[in-house]
Amino acid sequence: MLVQEIIDEEDEKLSRLRDEMGDEACMSVTTSLIQVNEYNPSGRYIISELWNYKEGKKATLGEGVSFLLSRWKALKRKREG
Repeated sequence: MLVQEIIDEEDEKLSRLRDEMGDEACMSVTTSLIQVNEYNPSGRYIISELWNYKEGKKATLGEGVSFLLSRWKALKRKREG
C-alpha cells in the first residue's frame, strides 16, 4: 500500500508565507516538506545527505569516497612537505 501525503496549497500558514515572502519561498517550503517526508516519513527529523555541488545532485558513495581520498592525500602531502 502506497501512502502519500498531500500538501494543501490553501493552508493558512502557506498562504500567509506566500503573501509575505512570495511564491519562491512558498515553493521552497513545500519542496522541503516533500523531501523530508520522502526520506524520513515517520520522524520528520533531519538526516544528513552527501551532496555533489559541482553537478547539483546527490553524491554517490563512490563520489564521496573519491572526495575523501583526494582530501586525505592532499593533507598527507602537506604534512610531509
